Amino acid sequence: MDSRSTYSSMLKATLGGASGWLGSELLHRLFTIQQVGLQGTAGACLLTSWLHRRSMAAVDRRCKRLDKDEQEIQTRGRLMNKSLFALAVGLCALFPSMGALAESAAQAEPLALEEIVVTARKREESMQDVGMSLSALSSDDLMIRFDTDLQTLQNASPNLVVSDIQQGPGNPAAIAIRGIGTTDIEKNFDPTVGVVIDGVFIGVNSGAMLRAIDLESIEILRGPQGTLFGRNSIGGIINATRARPSYEGFSGRARAGAGNHGEFQMEGYVNVAATDSLAFRIGGATRNHDGWFYNATQGRDVGKSDYWVISPSVRWSPADNIELYYRFDKTEQEQDANTLLNMAQPTQAFCFAYGQCAQSLTTPQSGAPYTVLQNDMPPYQTYFDTETHIVNASWDVNDQYSVEFVYGGFKTDEEVFQDWDSTALSLYHTDRPATWEQDSFELRVNFTGDRLSYTAGAYYWESEYGIDLTSYIGFGALFGLPFPFDDSIVFPLFQEVDQTTESLAFFVEADYALTEQLTLTVGGRYTDDDKTSSVVDASMPELAIEGNPDNPFQKSWDEFTPKVGLRFQATDSLMFYGLYSKGFRAGGFNGRPLGGEYEAAAQPYDPETVNNFEVGMKSEWMDGRVRLNVSAFFMEYKNKQEEQSVPAVGGTGQQTKVTNAAEASINGVEVDFSWLVNEYFTLEGNLGWLDAEFDSLRDEALDVDLTYLELRRAPELTATIAPVVTIPIGQGQLVARAALRFVDDMELTFLNSPQSSVGSHEVLDASITYMHGNMSLSVWGLNLTDDDSWVQAYDVGTDPSFDGLWTYTAVRPPRAYGAVVTWEF
Repeated sequence: MDSRSTYSSMLKATLGGASGWLGSELLHRLFTIQQVGLQGTAGACLLTSWLHRRSMAAVDRRCKRLDKDEQEIQTRGRLMNKSLFALAVGLCALFPSMGALAESAAQAEPLALEEIVVTARKREESMQDVGMSLSALSSDDLMIRFDTDLQTLQNASPNLVVSDIQQGPGNPAAIAIRGIGTTDIEKNFDPTVGVVIDGVFIGVNSGAMLRAIDLESIEILRGPQGTLFGRNSIGGIINATRARPSYEGFSGRARAGAGNHGEFQMEGYVNVAATDSLAFRIGGATRNHDGWFYNATQGRDVGKSDYWVISPSVRWSPADNIELYYRFDKTEQEQDANTLLNMAQPTQAFCFAYGQCAQSLTTPQSGAPYTVLQNDMPPYQTYFDTETHIVNASWDVNDQYSVEFVYGGFKTDEEVFQDWDSTALSLYHTDRPATWEQDSFELRVNFTGDRLSYTAGAYYWESEYGIDLTSYIGFGALFGLPFPFDDSIVFPLFQEVDQTTESLAFFVEADYALTEQLTLTVGGRYTDDDKTSSVVDASMPELAIEGNPDNPFQKSWDEFTPKVGLRFQATDSLMFYGLYSKGFRAGGFNGRPLGGEYEAAAQPYDPETVNNFEVGMKSEWMDGRVRLNVSAFFMEYKNKQEEQSVPAVGGTGQQTKVTNAAEASINGVEVDFSWLVNEYFTLEGNLGWLDAEFDSLRDEALDVDLTYLELRRAPELTATIAPVVTIPIGQGQLVARAALRFVDDMELTFLNSPQSSVGSHEVLDASITYMHGNMSLSVWGLNLTDDDSWVQAYDVGTDPSFDGLWTYTAVRPPRAYGAVVTWEF
């Protein structure tokens, strides 16, 4: 018997029906994807036994019949992942009474999954009624996950990759949905995936790594969202909603915990209802850790981070149909920013000219992923401070019309002294103080009629960004000076960049019920962008004429992003949809022209666009105990912006250039499922498949075809399986959850350098919580598989003919675990 059919038949028998097919294929890939030293068939047998409540004798007989197949699988080195095996063993050992509990549950009243209400289209509706691909987490889901930020939330969605790229303060985020993402830290690079917090779009990567604090819900919208969310959402949207003050009296929560790596966290809130129409809430949190890196050059531990936030808010209903809401957030973070690793290869300058070489394609110069070599001793601690103001006003005019206004103000102040060369020499350091300020205003009108409903509105955005960059270029090592004199010859290069953006948009999205079962959706958004950029750099005398603060570069663009959809409600629990949507990422100016070339600063790049064609199914089965959502899509990527660090004759020897260099096609499938097996056991998961490739990509300067390259952060397969067990113990209940995430191999750099490639890997997160009354005690673990894959990589000063100065990488945080106590009142 073939090993693939062995697993498929066992798991199909376990899961059954449509969900059985999904579960079998998903678990099969997780079981057989890596070479490990455990018995895959035995693990599958154990999982099957647990779910079917079979006797161990029967299981033993079945497993013996599969011995021959098991030997074949071992020979081929494709055995079940040991994390999932351990998970099955642990759950079976922890809950020996599962069979008896299931029997009693079968006699109870019918069970069904809870309805999930989302605001993906800026109005409340059931997730099963929305004709697009999305995933969602409720407040109850978030309470048992123990996420730290968006990076650990990524297992909630297929085709989602989120990384903290560790290239400066504020935990800058690299977010990719369906292979569409961006990774640069400079704020002139607009995001491709929007992070929306309480209705406010965060316009930069720094600060977008949303902390999992005080969250009410998370929605991941996949595919272009150009109609309702506008520019810079061509990959999708992560829509986060935080808790508001309640009119229900006095309440609150306090949580405290600790873990390895010196982890300490405290958070909580207090809610006070002054009247039945006026309520106040104040929340706060602090999260600190000592880091997990050792600096072998300085002989000390590094990577420390201290973070705190305070968030007062008020909610007032002066009339039954009017509500006003205001929230203020202030955060401060101090951290060690120098945790990068040198991966310079023999063909790169830092290796052949300075002797600073990685030990291999997979091993950094330091010899270990959590050992760094930076020699900098910055005169200050790196910091990142933010302030956020959100105002929301809603007016229910009558049963059909409502009006909503949202204002968002977000500003950041940061400074970081960074050792980019990641060696014990002073080859490439920077001092980069920067500021960002954005204000957005949105006015929407919602109408709900018998057959027609729509959302229409106007949106205005303005932002300012400034950076005073000093680069320190050291050449002492080239002249053979011994340590510590090798950093005595350092050339400082100064450059100041200031950029502004103004954007105005008008939009509408309408649903019209053609019949009781068939609904047509039509929408569109017109956006007008205006950007300016000024540079102060002594190496570019042309700036005296144009491009200076008194006469900046200026460019305007406008885009129309339409949407057309059709939904067919076959039954109350089965819906099919088809969708066309378009999104665009704004054009702009290079914010880091460090090579002394005027053209790099003066030449704007144009918007990039994505056309998305999608079909899908939203369904519930077994009287609402199984939810299965499936989508398939094809996307056309036009005028794709490619940012690359290229060689330069002057300045720092390299500079970033952005050109509309590529066209690409991305096809894929996405599956989300939940199965409420019984009152005590739920199985959740997702599966994403991508086929992403360049249709055209050419280095015009060298006349070289590059269409063979892989898109960055576009793994072919992502998959998550997450069992959740809830059982009564004494006067309380115990909830155990685990999530095993598989991510296929992927590329992190534009030219796909082998030292920056990421192999397929698994990450296991788990938690156990015991709740009794208003108290709970939890133990949690993140990255229990201790995966040390790269989460960021950058090839500096490269082109197809030259491998560049060096490559640096950043590694995933190691295994973390701890305990948390929560008190609600």
